[in-house]
Amino acid sequence: MALRAVLMMVATLMAGSAMAAFAQSDSPATAEQIETGRVRLPSGAEVAYRIRLLPLTSFPSLPAAVAEQLAERSCMVPQTFEARAPENVFRASLERKGSSDWAVLCSANGATTLYVFFQSQPGAPIALRKQRDTEWLGSEALGAYGSAWGIGRRSPSQVRQAKGSGSKRIEADHDGIEDAFIEKSSTTHYFQDGSWMTLDNSN
Repeated sequence: MALRAVLMMVATLMAGSAMAAFAQSDSPATAEQIETGRVRLPSGAEVAYRIRLLPLTSFPSLPAAVAEQLAERSCMVPQTFEARAPENVFRASLERKGSSDWAVLCSANGATTLYVFFQSQPGAPIALRKQRDTEWLGSEALGAYGSAWGIGRRSPSQVRQAKGSGSKRIEADHDGIEDAFIEKSSTTHYFQDGSWMTLDNSN
């Protein structure tokens, strides 16, 4: 009887451990992760890469409604190879002048999506664009390649300097999103009259 009781206790503990492990794997990550591997560049060269991914807890200023939507998507925030502080999450007036909106790069399952959260609809994120984590890579001092996708706020004056279709300038009165392939190219996403437009930042 004593042996049977011990075996039942062990089985209960193992089941509890399995449930705890499942619960942990199903919850949002709370620690930095490193995505590594090898990839072939457009030049044909095969290189190693390491992409730093920060948990949502690294961005305590995110509104609860926004953080909840990102957690549901198992988001981690990729950092560029140049990063010295948490980046690729920012607040700006993206929907209209004076609004308090958010733009976030979300990496999940090897792909990154640029999400925009309007203050008017925090529970309905806009997936502006998506690409593989390894689509844009840049060289870093450690010998491996890192993410070269960075986003940031473009002020109305900066948006007005960008070019739309036919080199037309935009009369902007609120912020835009800089979408940069670091050291290579940069565009601006600007929301106007109910839709997004992409502007060229090159002069």
